[in-house]
Amino acid sequence: MYSAGVKVGNWFEAALSEEKRVFEMKKRRESGNLLLDRTRAVYDRFYQETTLGPPQDVLAFGVVVQLRPVRINVCRQQAIDQNLVLSVVITQEALHRNCHTINEMCDLTVAPSPRPSLRNSFRIVSPNEDDRSGQYLAYGEKFRLQALEPADEPMYVFSGPKRLNLSLPVEKSFYTTKHGEVTLPLGLVSHKNCGPSARVPTSHTHFFCAHTDPYLRFEYEGKTIPVNNPLLIVHAVTNRNLAVENVLANTLFGPEFQVSVETYKNMYKRETWKNQWKFTY
Repeated sequence: MYSAGVKVGNWFEAALSEEKRVFEMKKRRESGNLLLDRTRAVYDRFYQETTLGPPQDVLAFGVVVQLRPVRINVCRQQAIDQNLVLSVVITQEALHRNCHTINEMCDLTVAPSPRPSLRNSFRIVSPNEDDRSGQYLAYGEKFRLQALEPADEPMYVFSGPKRLNLSLPVEKSFYTTKHGEVTLPLGLVSHKNCGPSARVPTSHTHFFCAHTDPYLRFEYEGKTIPVNNPLLIVHAVTNRNLAVENVLANTLFGPEFQVSVETYKNMYKRETWKNQWKFTY
């Protein structure tokens, strides 16, 4: 037989255990709701509708555009037109760190775009700090692609050559390969981390446009670029082309096509559909 003191102690301990269990269940439920609310807020932010342009017949610095592959060929057939465009996708790590806008932990993919939004619109800007808004962009002229947010800390699309230890310049959640070798990935770099003494050289954010026909490439050098015309987007440092891969990446927004900096040519030494893009409004 136990004394009354022992029984009271057992009752008190059992009550504390039950109270702790209820508290932990409530905390877990609230944590799940907070994560769900945060995820919905991030989705709403990334899909916030934007305005392209101002529309004109040729490309110019300072305009907001979408960059879309000319076509996607899968199993030797062209995929159904889903209005696919280059897009920014947030990673699981960035979501857990409570990131609400575009940042360096985001990846780049090609995703369906029912309408222009924050994640799939980019601004064409000067390769340096000069403001060249309104000036026409020409074939062979360097430029940078800037994400629309954050406004106080510009984010640029970049890539780079492999390092001496063969590590990649961009940390990504998924990669593609060509003949067994990992292709160069695309990433985003903040303005403060880009420069002569920064982590990423400014030149790694430079791209230029080239004509799809190699026999007309020299002839079109310096000419203005019509909107909606197929072209090549060349990374200036590596001299490799921006490419859309027929490889899916399972992102938080769903399965999307991966992108890389890699040149793909056919038997006639011409760039294939993977390297053909066009700017649209």
